[in-house]
Amino acid sequence: MLLQKLMPQRILLSDGLPARLLQQAKQKLVENSSSLLSLAHRIMPTKVESYFVLHQVKRLSQPFMDDGEIDFLDDKVVEVEIRDLSAKWYFSKIGQQLIMMGLSESRSISPQPDVVFSASVDALVLMASQKVDPDTLFFNRKLKITGDTELGLEIKNLFDQFDLELLEKPFRKLLDTWSDQLIATQIS
Repeated sequence: MLLQKLMPQRILLSDGLPARLLQQAKQKLVENSSSLLSLAHRIMPTKVESYFVLHQVKRLSQPFMDDGEIDFLDDKVVEVEIRDLSAKWYFSKIGQQLIMMGLSESRSISPQPDVVFSASVDALVLMASQKVDPDTLFFNRKLKITGDTELGLEIKNLFDQFDLELLEKPFRKLLDTWSDQLIATQIS
């Protein structure tokens, strides 16, 4: 009994304070994600950023590559623009390889991208997490698709079929937490 009186009570756990603090921290990170990612985009070497992005895209698309379902990308250039980061990534499929390249390399394949997906970080997170349908983002003007609309639709349909379990667990967890917070913020 005396020991119980001397031991600190677990007030923080019983009143939910740590959970509330964690939720507030997540909310602040999501609210400032564009600024934080913009800084990271500016200071991170392009090769490191490109490797990370391409690695995750390849993990998701590999089953489709194996089945020949991405052959429609042969010698096509897809531009992904993240408006609030001023970032543009260019993808293509050459032979049996999905590649990511710079602007000048993309122009050696095609003078203009065949299709451009343009969105904010938040919209791309919601789409990548598959918690918000790309069509919803498109009709709410949070996702712009320009260029070859047939190609854009094929790629959009591919997004819907990605198995997120193929992503590395830390990245999948981050994507899940981030998208949940975005949805919670939009609802409140």
